[in-house]
Amino acid sequence: MKRTFFAVTPDAQTCIEVDKWCALCWPQLQRRVAVQNYHVTLAFLGDTSDKQQQLFEEYFESCNIQAFSLILNDLGFWPDSSVLWLAPKQVPAGLLSLADSCKRIANRAGLKVNRRSYQPHLTLARKTTMPPAMPLLEPDFRFEVDSMQLYESIMDRDGVRYRELRCWRLLS
Repeated sequence: MKRTFFAVTPDAQTCIEVDKWCALCWPQLQRRVAVQNYHVTLAFLGDTSDKQQQLFEEYFESCNIQAFSLILNDLGFWPDSSVLWLAPKQVPAGLLSLADSCKRIANRAGLKVNRRSYQPHLTLARKTTMPPAMPLLEPDFRFEVDSMQLYESIMDRDGVRYRELRCWRLLS
């Protein structure tokens, strides 16, 4: 069994720009997420078997989902989980549709997916004791979502890392 999730990942240039912006705005910010772990989760799946993964692959091979643009231009902090995040002020219909498709196939595979309303975000820092001061520079990061990924979450002595198991191209 693997701990997995569906996500969309900004392109490398956008990840670097977000990381630089974060470092510029809060040079002392602790527990920042590593730039190579930046992503926007579509659905967290939990423990997944090879058979379930095969079902995902078959489903998304035949799925016709359009590519779309995503703008991360809202900043927030969840005090309960101590997470600092970036999110879109306006959630594109394509992102909602993609997240819904991921939940549907996960349910079909027998996985219990979170039933809370979808709150797309890119985590900047975890376990932050208090929200940092508002940045002088407003966030405004745009990227094209032209693929979605299935990731495995792996914990090791250095923390968490994400290994891409599969990538599906969206229609352009």
